Amino acid sequence: FSHLAPITDEQLNEIQRQVNEWIRQNLRAEAKALPYSQAIADGAIALFEEKYGEEVRVLQIGEPAISKELCGGTHVGSTGEIGMFLITGESSIGVGLHRIEAVTGREAESLLESRLTALQSVAREMEGSLEEVPDKVRALIRELEAERKRSLSLERELSRRIADDLSGRAEQVNGVTVLAARVPLLTMPVLREMGDILRDRLKSAVVVLATVYNGKPNFLAMVTPDLTERGLHAGDIVNQVAKATGGGGGGKAAMAQAGGKEAARLDEALRSLKGIVADRIR
Repeated sequence: FSHLAPITDEQLNEIQRQVNEWIRQNLRAEAKALPYSQAIADGAIALFEEKYGEEVRVLQIGEPAISKELCGGTHVGSTGEIGMFLITGESSIGVGLHRIEAVTGREAESLLESRLTALQSVAREMEGSLEEVPDKVRALIRELEAERKRSLSLERELSRRIADDLSGRAEQVNGVTVLAARVPLLTMPVLREMGDILRDRLKSAVVVLATVYNGKPNFLAMVTPDLTERGLHAGDIVNQVAKATGGGGGGKAAMAQAGGKEAARLDEALRSLKGIVADRIR
């Protein structure tokens, strides 16, 4: 059907309510065979891009009509035979065109029962009534979000402390400061923040950090601007480092990421950084 704006949940609920009201009214459904031109003149709705012959089947529901369409389906004598109407989905299928999917009758009842059973199960798990479930779920979401923020804060604090320790472990390779280190499991955003801290503290350096996630090595490389100007490229460097673990990657000159396959060779990969830099800076 045509509708220029997105369909809201409130509108879907109203559509479902109205359709079920018409079903309860047990309106008569009457089908007639009419010439196409007469059917259109009488106000019947034709489906877009549908091809019709000279004679068409017109289905009218109610008197006065709540619906009058050129139709080949809906074989009921009255709306009461439909039983129940339950919307299962809505989607946009084109500019200004929407589709509503729904089930009726016993299938609608079965779906409603299964949803109620699931909701009752959730209520039991949350030790509340059905009416309390929405508020309890919202409260749980707030708690999870607060816990996520606390966890992120602790992770960032850990990364800063590790950066404090690592900044004193950098080595010199042909006049270039190089740091390669394995760090505890951190999310990639926090790992990048740690790389930023080390890059800022070391001023001029090549930094490669590695961690193991789901049994696979992950690498992050950062190169300060002065060294990218001398030809050092983080994407090239991290790709070469990761190769030792059967992986690879790449990215920009200043920052890049890579993944590997063999976590047991992670330390070997990190040790290769000095040789990689030495080959590029003579």
